[in-house]
Amino acid sequence: MTKFQQEENSPVQKGKNFEMKIEKLLTDANIKCEITGRPGDKGIDIKGIKKGVKFIIECKNWRTKNIDRSIINQIEGVLSRQSNGTIGIVAASSINRYTPGAKETARTRE
Repeated sequence: MTKFQQEENSPVQKGKNFEMKIEKLLTDANIKCEITGRPGDKGIDIKGIKKGVKFIIECKNWRTKNIDRSIINQIEGVLSRQSNGTIGIVAASSINRYTPGAKETARTRE
């Protein structure tokens, strides 16, 4: 395997590819957004706005780890530093990546 192939298959690159896929889906749907994810991004991979509503997205393209309550709590912390009315989203490759606790925590938050 070449160094390029190793970098292309790295978890970081897979995460970046997932962010680009989400961003493309949004822009294809005429939703204004931009990728902001980078090391130290403080839990915001994509920022956007649709009809005056701001949103932030944390992308998790995990294959072996599930999204649990701690990730929902983390996005809530990030939201506390955003303007009022901003929506927080945790994007995953599958609904099966969310633990029951994460789903319940997200459901009970305002």
